[in-house]
Amino acid sequence: MAELVPPPPALSTTDSLFLDFDGTLVELAERPDAVVVAPSLVDMLDRLAATMPGRVAIVSGRSIAQLDAMLGPQARHFALAGSHGAERRTPEHGYESPEPPEALALAAESLRDYADTNGLVFEAKSFGAAIHYRQRPELEDDANAAAAAVADTHGLVLQRGKMMAEVRLSGDKGDAILGLLETSAMQGTRPLFFGDDVTDEDGFVAAAASGGAGVLIGPLRETAALYRLESVSALHTWIAAAMEARA
Repeated sequence: MAELVPPPPALSTTDSLFLDFDGTLVELAERPDAVVVAPSLVDMLDRLAATMPGRVAIVSGRSIAQLDAMLGPQARHFALAGSHGAERRTPEHGYESPEPPEALALAAESLRDYADTNGLVFEAKSFGAAIHYRQRPELEDDANAAAAAVADTHGLVLQRGKMMAEVRLSGDKGDAILGLLETSAMQGTRPLFFGDDVTDEDGFVAAAASGGAGVLIGPLRETAALYRLESVSALHTWIAAAMEARA
């Protein structure tokens, strides 16, 4: 694998930024509810949104309700695509989402039962449900097989991530990015998508296909990203440099 260089910090009025949340903007934790969002990060995102009005978005597997709870009222200042793009909110159009099918509730109940039986962490989402096996890595194969069976039974999508398996509605972060690029503020701009997980690869592909690029956060691996930053803190430093360059 060829080493990937950091993206240049120079941003223009024709650029839009798309940012994954867990493992990208914030460090991963043992449990999804243990993630800490520093006030300095919220302030930085708020200033970034003011620097690039309408052209900053968080694209996450978390629900918008979860992101709101962690980021506070400042989250209204930029676009959010939650639940892998199944729901979104923009300053321009407000909140948009489909009606959750009954199959989601049934699938979530099955995953909760499996998690409780095996001592795993269960996470309920607006348009999906996940089991986390970070504290029991020996159950990785069994947990993924159980989640795959639940997804197949209820006609849903299996999404694997870092030490977790999620069952959710169809769609991916690439679709979310392409949809946001149709809004008036982002239409015709160059998308840069920052992400760390295999769940972000669809976003890297979509960004490249739209004239932009993906930026991998973390260790080098096989990826569709064109650039890389080595850590969450390196991304924070890059954003600060990009805002300074814009000023």
